[in-house]
Amino acid sequence: MKILGLIVEYNPFHNGHLYHLQKSIEKTQATHTIAIMSGNFLQRGEPALFDKYTRAHAAVKNGVDLVIELPTMFACQSAEIFSHGAITTLNTLNCVDSICFGSEEGDIDILYTISKILVDEPKEFKICLKKYLDDGMLFPTARSLALFDYINKFKLLDISKEKLLDILNSSNNILGLEYIKSILKLNSKIKPYTITRVQSDYNSETIESNICSATAIRKQLKNLNDISSISKVVPNNTFDVLKGKFNDNFYPMFDDNYFEILSSIIVRDKDILNTYFDVNEGIENRIYQNIFTSSTLGDLKESIKSKRYTMTKIKRTLNNILLGITKNDMKKIKNINSIPYIRILAFNDKGREIIKNIKNNSEVNIINKFSNISFSKDDDIFKTLIDYDIKASNIYNLIYYKNNKNLLKGPMDFYISPKYVK
Repeated sequence: MKILGLIVEYNPFHNGHLYHLQKSIEKTQATHTIAIMSGNFLQRGEPALFDKYTRAHAAVKNGVDLVIELPTMFACQSAEIFSHGAITTLNTLNCVDSICFGSEEGDIDILYTISKILVDEPKEFKICLKKYLDDGMLFPTARSLALFDYINKFKLLDISKEKLLDILNSSNNILGLEYIKSILKLNSKIKPYTITRVQSDYNSETIESNICSATAIRKQLKNLNDISSISKVVPNNTFDVLKGKFNDNFYPMFDDNYFEILSSIIVRDKDILNTYFDVNEGIENRIYQNIFTSSTLGDLKESIKSKRYTMTKIKRTLNNILLGITKNDMKKIKNINSIPYIRILAFNDKGREIIKNIKNNSEVNIINKFSNISFSKDDDIFKTLIDYDIKASNIYNLIYYKNNKNLLKGPMDFYISPKYVK
């Protein structure tokens, strides 16, 4: 058994994801695949289009063997925290041979070399970095220039300054570098691979061919709310799964849907907003001042945006407030080197083989159904992570089930079992 790990959101699973899956299996010669997938809230600080079980179901229908949920506290944060949580989860399983991620660069040796310098921080690199910082440069610029000087001095790569800057500023490269850094920090045996992303930029908002970004798909669904509008850019299996949700009156979720809940929390928690993770530099004052005059979440985000606060920073900050993720709780889990449990969302027969392998090689708690597990009140990390998973699902489902209130029995994590795909 040769197991490939994938770190994904599948929001939703589209043709580009299918290409990545197939090419990753080919490149790593994997026999089995595990996807570590964000749950109901995502890395950009927004809700998923469809619930985690639906997205996991589509993934397995398209060829993934086992889908495991990335704990919410990691799933909604910066590239560094997101990557650390995902790699730590894969490493905890103690049976994953490789990961393969999409990147703009496409050359694993270049990404590995850069990552190793950033993890090891050799003396010469730190001297260069300090010099640029002392000159008044912002940290990202100073780090980029120090990296180039170090690489050039020791002839580690044949790379121009322009190309290095481009690598360090490209979204999928950034994630890839963080994946490799986490592998190195954990001294993991997982081997990283990468493949070049094809045809569509990560942030592109237009559908121009049969492969486009998930951003473009989400925009199309938001504008038209018509599942047929994305039929040419998702595999048939994805289309069938999502069409079934539409037929059952479950529709795509967007961050605007949670604006009223968020507004109430901001007003209620005025005096403790700065206890939430990523709420710093006085952003809580701008959030509170502008909540009363904002008619939509878009209005609120635009009113907060400034040179100091990027849109991505604002979205993650507001999402942390929505989910109640505190600085103290994030401090507990930010640097853990193992995950106390895994939550299975969907699997097939080969996925069953992986689960058996995990049981034989790891001591991690495997959660199939909440009602069958006795939660460890003594393990603070376990309890902190699981509580946020449940809370995130509950908040998500308050809106997601608005057309199906008769189906909302309570905390749905206790009622929904992982999807077995034959």
